Amino acid sequence: MTRDRTSNGDRTAALRRMAESDPELAVRLVAQTLPAVAAELRPPLSFKLDIEGVDSWVVEATEEGPARVSSASPGGDRATPARGPSARVTARHPGSLAEDVARVDFTVHADAAAFARLAAGANPLGLLLGRRLRISGRRRKALALRRLSDDAGPRDLARLGLPVDPDLAYRALAHAIDPEWTRGHSFSVAYELGGPAGGRWVVTVDDGSVRVDGGGNGAGPQRVDATVRLSTESWQRLLRGEITPSRAMQLQLTRVDGSMTPVTLLGRWIDRAEGVDGPELERERRQRELQRARAGSWGSTADGASANRSGARAAPGMGDPAHSGERRRQGGDLLSYEELYALWERSNWRAHELDFSVDREQWLITPSEGQRHTAWTLSSFYVGEERVTADLAPFLLAAPNGEVEAFLATQLVDEARHAVFFDRFASEVMTMPADDLRGRLHDAEEGMLDAWHFLFDEALRGVANRLARNTHDLELFVEGIVTYHMVTEGVLAMTGQRSILDYLSAHDLYPGFREGFSKVEQDEHRHIAFGVRLLRDVCEERPEMRDVVLRTLTYLLPRAAEVFKPPEAESSREFVSYAYHSSHVYGYAYMALKRRMKAIGIEIPPPEELMPGPIDPRGFEAGVTRVAA
Repeated sequence: MTRDRTSNGDRTAALRRMAESDPELAVRLVAQTLPAVAAELRPPLSFKLDIEGVDSWVVEATEEGPARVSSASPGGDRATPARGPSARVTARHPGSLAEDVARVDFTVHADAAAFARLAAGANPLGLLLGRRLRISGRRRKALALRRLSDDAGPRDLARLGLPVDPDLAYRALAHAIDPEWTRGHSFSVAYELGGPAGGRWVVTVDDGSVRVDGGGNGAGPQRVDATVRLSTESWQRLLRGEITPSRAMQLQLTRVDGSMTPVTLLGRWIDRAEGVDGPELERERRQRELQRARAGSWGSTADGASANRSGARAAPGMGDPAHSGERRRQGGDLLSYEELYALWERSNWRAHELDFSVDREQWLITPSEGQRHTAWTLSSFYVGEERVTADLAPFLLAAPNGEVEAFLATQLVDEARHAVFFDRFASEVMTMPADDLRGRLHDAEEGMLDAWHFLFDEALRGVANRLARNTHDLELFVEGIVTYHMVTEGVLAMTGQRSILDYLSAHDLYPGFREGFSKVEQDEHRHIAFGVRLLRDVCEERPEMRDVVLRTLTYLLPRAAEVFKPPEAESSREFVSYAYHSSHVYGYAYMALKRRMKAIGIEIPPPEELMPGPIDPRGFEAGVTRVAA
């Protein structure tokens, strides 16, 4: 990975802070990375590094890959090396010290504080004159030390295929993270590594200070804002760059419990300390400028805050799948069309009043890969809301009575408001490049997969166009209600909304979006309740319509349900999305559909005929299932 121009300064400043407060840690950290630091030395060359009160090492530059680093401690009169693996370090017997001295070209002697200052960029002349730094042996050979890299760290060591000691790496964060970066932030994050050399480290940030507690004994504060869990093997893979943090979470190699923002911030600061955050900082700068320019779209206030909350109260439990309409349905009664209309009036909300101020900051710190994943997921809803708005108009023309027509008119307004809500987020928070609604929709639609196009382009738009030409065809209207209300909203949208909202709530992400998306979910419950009521009425009056309902479901669902599969997944049969296994996603969708269809009076086919993969009937209640990489 290419470093940005600030990397050397950041690392030097970190070593300087470390040299002042914990010189032994600085020495051990530099010693651990010696194979990477010495990568540019011209072989054959060997030297001994003798740090008083800490340890001794022999460094050998060879033609065979990275420099070899061996412990040269004589034994009991010196401190033992730090816990955990070191790069190509081999233990030596006390009697081998003379052999080390005899075979090296020169020896560097220093105390821990002096060497830490030297590694942090101090002028060696003063240290030499003060006898805190001494060089013995072939001193002219020591000029080769000018080739030592001052820009090598744990990631460079890992990319050489050598192990990194997690304890040294985490303890070093207290010095590597510039205190100025942490101004205005207070939180704590625990990192728990399982396996060899594992442990628990807690990084505490407190408005200008960074502290690291813990280690192999699992010490440190127990109450934290977030906990990151992974194996030492996965941690080493992340260091080597074999896998990105975002991909590690998708594969469940990394598990985050608690607030995501502190974890993301620490990840960005660690990258910055290593000098690899330059592209993200530039991306953040560009997006921040766009956010400022676009604040106030659709009549929202300039800072994104709510100017005047409507104060409208939703019906009790409307944000929950077991809201009042659902409870009545389960009890054998359904809301009438008039009641559904009244519920719309009581539940109205305003997309332009949502406050995205926190969302904007959380989006800015999210690395590019995470942004792309979130943008793809939300784009399927964004474009879908505009599509269902445009395709609902023929349903009003084909409504069998005035009450149905009145409710569908409210739904048309709902769908337009949903599209505006998503467009505000796409423009003001995600800073999609286009400058208008249709341009952003066009860009978002380019990433949609085949299953999405099948549902929205072929199925939903197809039945809407046929309805526009045949407004008195009741069978066609029933097919449209199944496609729109039962499949698009009842199975796909509702399931996706629930998994995304659960994830965002668990990690305290995007509070403004969560508020708006919860309102969208509230509206969708009302739409689905209407669809259930209409299909029950039609099937009771015209029993042959049950065949139309079943035919439409069995044709659409097996393929349409593949929209749940994220683009990086290899198969729609098994994947993980927003920390849920596909069996939980399909289980939630299937069981919700089964309950609704039972209220209509129809028994649906078994899940293997309707879902693309196996189901867990417990749905999202089954929790997170880990899958192997």
